[in-house]
Order: sequence, then C-alpha cells, then structure tokens
Amino acid sequence: MMKKNLLSGRDRELAEMAEQYENARANRQSIYLDAEDMADLADWYSVRQKREQALEVVEYGLKIHPENTALLTEEAYLYLDDYDTHSAREIANLLDENLPDTKILQAQILILEEREEEADRLLDTIEDKEEIDTMINVAYMYINVNKPDKAMAWLKPGLGKYEDDEPFLGVLADAYYGVGELEKATDTYNALIDKNPYSAVYWFGLARCYFDSQKYDKAIEASDYAIVSDDEFAEAYLLKGHSFFFLDNDEKGLENFREAARLGAVSQCFIDTFTGLSESGKEHWEAGLEHLLKAIDEYEDDAQISLPALYANSGICFRKLGQKRKASHYWKKAHELDPTDAGLYLLEGRMYLEEHLFDKSVRCWKQALVFAPTAQTWHEIGISFMEYGYMEQARAALEYVKKVEPDFHDINEKLATVYLMLKDKDNFMRYNQLCKRPITTEDLEKVYELLKSENKEDLVEAMKRILDALQ
Repeated sequence: MMKKNLLSGRDRELAEMAEQYENARANRQSIYLDAEDMADLADWYSVRQKREQALEVVEYGLKIHPENTALLTEEAYLYLDDYDTHSAREIANLLDENLPDTKILQAQILILEEREEEADRLLDTIEDKEEIDTMINVAYMYINVNKPDKAMAWLKPGLGKYEDDEPFLGVLADAYYGVGELEKATDTYNALIDKNPYSAVYWFGLARCYFDSQKYDKAIEASDYAIVSDDEFAEAYLLKGHSFFFLDNDEKGLENFREAARLGAVSQCFIDTFTGLSESGKEHWEAGLEHLLKAIDEYEDDAQISLPALYANSGICFRKLGQKRKASHYWKKAHELDPTDAGLYLLEGRMYLEEHLFDKSVRCWKQALVFAPTAQTWHEIGISFMEYGYMEQARAALEYVKKVEPDFHDINEKLATVYLMLKDKDNFMRYNQLCKRPITTEDLEKVYELLKSENKEDLVEAMKRILDALQ
C-alpha cells in the first residue's frame, strides 16, 4: 500500500463505505463499488493494520473489475508490505510499464531487492517529475521504504508552490517527520488539522512529533483526538500506551496496549513482554519473570519484540531471585540468539555494576564497544556509571561522547551534572554555560532546601558540599 494521507472528508467516506461493505458481506449480499473506491478502501484497511480485510477487498474488487490497474497496484503494495517482491513483480509485469505509477511500484520492488541505483534510474525516466501527483506518489514510496531524505528531494520543487494543497501537505508532513525536522513536521500537521480537524491520520502524525520531542502529555492528547476521530485507529492506542509508559504510568500504558492488541496491532507476546518489564521495573521479580517466560513461550517471530532481550531480562529476574545458575543459562541463550547485539552487553554490564561487580561490567561493555563503537554506546555506559555513583568513570565516558559527537543530545547537561557531583567548579561552569537551560546557584539552593524539608540528611550534606565547592 502507498499509505497516503487522506483528503478532507475522504476518510469519513471510506469509513462509511467499510461499514456498507462489511454489512453486505456479513449478510452474504453482493455490493458494487467503483474500482478506485475499492482500491482506496483496501488502503484504508491496510493503514489500520487490517491486512486480511484489505486483501479481501482487493480480491472481491478484481472479481467485479478484472485486471483493473488501481486494484492490481494496491494488491502489489499489499504483497510488498510482507516483503514479497516476487508476487508484487508478477503483478507489476501485468501493468503498462510506461505509466508513472507502474514505474513507482517497480522502483519500490527494486529498492526492497537492494537495487536502489536501478530504482533511481527508473524514476529518472518519468517525464514530468514536477507534476504534483508524481511528486506525491514518489515521495510516499520513498517514505514507505524509510528513505525520507529522497522523499524531500522529490518534494522540493513543490515548496512554495503547492503548500495550500492538502495531499502535498500530507506527504510533506510525513517527510519532515521522517528526516527528523520535528518542528516543521509539527507545524505542517497542525496546518493539515486546520484543514481537516477530523482526520485521525493527521492527529496521529502530530502525536508522533510530540512523542519524539518527549512531550508525552501532548502526545497523549493528540492520540486522544485521533481516537475520537477513529476509535479503531490501533496505532494511536499504541503510541498513547508508550507515552504513558514514559510518564511512569504503566497501568494506563497497559490499558492502551490491550486496546491495540484487540485491534490486531500487537500480539499477546507484546502484552506479556510489557507487563513483565513493568513488574520487574517495580522490583516485582517473580511477577515480572512469570510474564517474561510467558512471552518467550508465545513468541512467533514478532517484529516488535526482541527474543534475545526477553531471555536477557528473564536472566536479570532469575539473578534477582538468587537463581544465578538459571540466570547464566538465560544470558547464554540471549547471546547465542544474537551474538553481536551490543544492547545485550550493555544491559548485562549494568546488571553487574548494580551489584558492584565492576570488572565484570567493564568486560561486558568492552564487548558492546566491539559491536557498536558509537557515541550512543559510550553514552549508555556513561549514564550507567553516573546512576551507580562511579563519577570519574562516567566523566571519562561522557567526555569521549563529547569528543566524537560534540552535538550529542543533552551531552552538555550530562557533563555539567557529572562535574557538579565531582565538585569540579571550573568544568561545571564550562559545560553549564553550554546547556540549553543552565543550572543556577538558586536552583541548587532550592533543591537543598527541599531536601532539608524532607529530612534527607545524607543528601542534604552532599548538596551542602556541592554548594560550598561552587562558592
């Protein structure tokens, strides 16, 4: 499917059409719909994670409209959703190879076959590249294969020219989001909502922007508007669940994940994984382990769940319950399933550091750096050192992050905090002035007074020493 945003009113038309279609099928009655309507209806189902219904609509439509190009093209995209390039190519070969839509379909097949240069050359043969429908369709194709930078390149000629056009704005918003320009994406989704305030897709797009900007309350609010517009929009429940999770409201998170599961967006394995991680996060090790082991039993090549991570987190629970032999067995299984997963070694090293098994932690993290020698890996190591009080080691790791990636997210804030804890006034001042919101002495004094009011004597004394060092 092309996964296009829908025009004002079209989404509601298709919702009504879906109801008519489902009622007719339930009553074993025939129903006639235009071929283009049936292709759009199949796409409508597919966007909502209802692939079986999408395929059924296409098959039914082809019985009424044999060899219809729109329906055949939609069928090909449904195959591509499953990375079945062979079946998609068989369909594409039936279509007029000179049509722009056929070239775009063929290009996506080539990209999924890792023949991107051929795809680019094929698209270059399209004559009117600046025709609005062509720009939109090519851009969606590139977004679908996770190449939003190329989508932006195709849309560039339309900037300042078609920005009052809703379909153009729809793909532009998705492209901005894809390349990480969240502020522009937010503005564009808001402009789309002004045009069509009842579009679940636009509200969901806005919710994604807020989520990625760590504005979880706003992400929940936008997801709610998406759900009001379409109460079966599964991805909105899923995003809302993740937002509650990051706000430490696991109960609400699970409630929304269950709704997403009811609508087919996630599996029971996902629900048990989330519940297990939530329970273990509360140090309810037995309950956490019970759900994680269920998730392992339920696992069926779930794209949203990492089986090695399930074994690893089960290993943590076993270790917390004093069953070190079983813990070692589960960790061994995790590494066997994915020997090059740096994240597993980061997690294992953190587990050892919590037990103050410093040498074991370092060995794990050295292995993580073999497989992922990146600023992100060093950052994770530095944060773990910080959280468990190894400030000198945290300083070294985070300074390396600053060296190799000077604009790494919040690195100045992290280094300012480390040097504050080390009572290193000069370096604290150096990094603090680079922060988006520098810490002031007044901020620290407020924390000091708060700790005093809560009778946290050890922390009060530590804060007093920090304040004295900064005088």
